[in-house]
Amino acid sequence: MCGRYVLVSSQETLVARFGIEEVRTEPLPPRYNVAPSLDVYAVVEHQDRRRLGALRWGFVPRWARALRGSPQPINARIETLTTSRMFQESARRRRCLLPADGFYEWLQRGEGQSKQPYHLAPADGQPLAFAGVWSLWRDPQGEPEAPALATAAIVTTEARGGLEDIHPRMPVILPTDRWTDWLRAGDGVDDLLAAIGAADPPPLTVTAVSSRVNTVRNDDPELLEPVD
Repeated sequence: MCGRYVLVSSQETLVARFGIEEVRTEPLPPRYNVAPSLDVYAVVEHQDRRRLGALRWGFVPRWARALRGSPQPINARIETLTTSRMFQESARRRRCLLPADGFYEWLQRGEGQSKQPYHLAPADGQPLAFAGVWSLWRDPQGEPEAPALATAAIVTTEARGGLEDIHPRMPVILPTDRWTDWLRAGDGVDDLLAAIGAADPPPLTVTAVSSRVNTVRNDDPELLEPVD
């Protein structure tokens, strides 16, 4: 799974990296500990134009009757993406890229021991592109003119490329030659999912870090400092 990640690249950096043609959000603050329910940068394609916007991390399906009490998953398993009632509509019509400068996973150590967090970052220093799905939700009891809530989830797959030694799941990290395929919804999504789900991740640096990352209010560069 992916429960926390890092997103510190500037808006200008992301515009250049992802070939953005239209920016639809104010700059977001750099975060070293992105947690569920926060707004995050997202790349979508609309009428063949690549947009950079902000979505809330924690997926709310279009058909949810209310926010309170409804599941708001942060991850979507690639194996069931097109068959799950929660995600199947977005898997075919509303896919996005979720930029990240790294992410955290936790290794279960011996019995009775606490989990060890690791920071995984791109070896080349370039922002990663997580495969994501998004949704627009409108409160059926709210005012008709009220803005919709835009939310997203990160698509995950079985860990590979050595990352399975830390955690059994990992985000789907899309190579640049798959970005357009992922953003353009349409037929053939099952073949696309099979291809990207089986691909090894790009080279990543893996660093043991402090358990301070476990607390969401800790959000500073020191979280990335290595520990023994």
